[in-house]
Amino acid sequence: MRSVTESSRRVFIYLETMPQKQGSGASLRFYSNIQAYLDLGFEVELIHIASAADESIPSDDLRPISWVRVPRENGRYSLLGRLMFRVGFPYRSAMRHYFPYHDTVAREFAARYRLHPEAIHQFEGESLANIIPWVYRRARVVWSLHDLPSAVVKATAKIACEIDRRPLSVAEKRELRFSKRAERLMARRAPLILCISAYDRDLLRSEIPSCRVEYLPMSIPGDGGDRKVGNWMQDGRLHLLHLGRLSHLPSYRSLEFLFENVFPLLPPQVLDRIAVHVVGKIDDDERSRRVLALASAYKNVSFIGFVEDITPYYKACDLQLVASTDAAGLRTRIIESFAYGLPVLSTSIGARGIAGLQPNEHLLIADDAEQFVAQLSRLLHSPNILDELSRKGRDFYVTHQSRAVVASTLAGCLSRYFGIRTNSALKTCPHKG
Repeated sequence: MRSVTESSRRVFIYLETMPQKQGSGASLRFYSNIQAYLDLGFEVELIHIASAADESIPSDDLRPISWVRVPRENGRYSLLGRLMFRVGFPYRSAMRHYFPYHDTVAREFAARYRLHPEAIHQFEGESLANIIPWVYRRARVVWSLHDLPSAVVKATAKIACEIDRRPLSVAEKRELRFSKRAERLMARRAPLILCISAYDRDLLRSEIPSCRVEYLPMSIPGDGGDRKVGNWMQDGRLHLLHLGRLSHLPSYRSLEFLFENVFPLLPPQVLDRIAVHVVGKIDDDERSRRVLALASAYKNVSFIGFVEDITPYYKACDLQLVASTDAAGLRTRIIESFAYGLPVLSTSIGARGIAGLQPNEHLLIADDAEQFVAQLSRLLHSPNILDELSRKGRDFYVTHQSRAVVASTLAGCLSRYFGIRTNSALKTCPHKG
């Protein structure tokens, strides 16, 4: 095993969304990954594969990094690529057809690999990692996997079929078949896959025993905030927080389930004592319109829209709701809630993928409408439960998800798969109680 050299302690991270201290789950995951590399002493360069309208920059406190914005360039139309996609063969021509800026990413990788052959190249998500089967075999390449592509395609098609009341179309079946085969090819060829979800890691290991895949937890910028102690239900009402863009698959499924199945079963004495704060971008699309229509019958539901700073809502609310019935990857809002000491009520699917999590100890679990009603009624009668959940959730975060834990886990992966020894001892990561 060799120590970190000048070249091997450099990492290039290819992404489509800039890392931020607050925002989407993707931007938080990117922030966590970059912070871990910085904590291990790496020089970090971001290659932002950006749309023409995207002029975002990285979070200010990550400024030790360098970054470059690369405009997305769609590849040229290829009849062969379209044909290979339609028959389900993930050849390179088909990947270029399905992932339109495949060649842009490949070009940026090749230019940097020639200058720094021992550096690490990390691709955030399959839309960038799809070049991995064709990179140099000696390259130290990482696929940072947020969602299994086939799981997202399947869940998206399922929603479309339910809304239109129809079976899967030929085109949807074709895309599902191709995404699964492309996913398997990428997994077999990747020198290292870092999953945000332990469930996805285990699934890949069972399907492709030879794949090199590990679970990398994520931290929250600043390791969250001071835990709320007491002061629950200050106005006599249980304030429920729901985070996420309305049209995003897990958020849409969660809100749909709550307003269509749970709320109609709530007794008046319970419904009158809860207030729901839905925070997240409201798109002008079919999913968002459906959620708004379902919620229109309930005056105690407020749609806040996108906010720059979510911290006040974590401090003011009593419980985070994660009622997803379809989900891929990991619900970063659960990790964020733990970091701030906000109790969580989730479905098993919503909480799936967080390694070490114990249901009804670190968070409350409900898997049908009746169980959600029972849990909410219980909290209204025994608000002291909230303080215990807050403490245990925060303790879980410190032990399993904190900045120091992420850096240490990443160090172990780099040592095992690339022979790079790093110093994972962090002196500037205080844990807040």
